[in-house]
Amino acid sequence: MRPVTREEYPLENLHRIVSGVTFFKELLKTDPEQFELLMTQARFVTAEQNEIVLHKGDGANVLYFLLRGELDVIADDHAEEALGTINPGEPFGVMAMVLNFKRSASIRVSSKNALLAGIEFDHFRHNDNASIFSLTTRITFFRMLNSNIRWALERNKMESPDHALVQRIRSLPIYSGEKNTAAELHALMELAHLQAELLRDWNDASLSDN
Repeated sequence: MRPVTREEYPLENLHRIVSGVTFFKELLKTDPEQFELLMTQARFVTAEQNEIVLHKGDGANVLYFLLRGELDVIADDHAEEALGTINPGEPFGVMAMVLNFKRSASIRVSSKNALLAGIEFDHFRHNDNASIFSLTTRITFFRMLNSNIRWALERNKMESPDHALVQRIRSLPIYSGEKNTAAELHALMELAHLQAELLRDWNDASLSDN
């Protein structure tokens, strides 16, 4: 991967492209100043066809969004068969990032090229006033993470409705307190960890069954 240049992607073009990503779009709509701050912190990179953009075993402190192109999830750098596909607008690498684990798969560019945006997780994970982002932005971020992980779990449940881990999905906590508060952020962070652990356990169980 290499950083994009302003000649390739002028700032106004990047603004238009990221508006297709729910997290960026919501910030642009609700808090333009936070959106501009996010744009200064995001790493915009491009990669060529067949390039490995994330390697199995890498550290996972950056959340990536695919902005253009298509990516394949593969078992390792040398695998041919794709385990899944990542489409524009989707974040990826969420589970490993939330759990602070090594990445469990590699990601390869399957289209002619790809444009990605990466955001450091450290900007959002600390439940205190140390973050450069506002409480509301961090809550929006963790809502997005939880929606992403939950969708992966729901897909698994639809494919295997009688799986032994389905009951753990049903028992996940639901926050009922006041919205847009530090308490909600704490609850969302805890839920992200619980869901990521469940997704990891489901993936591990699937591997052992094969």
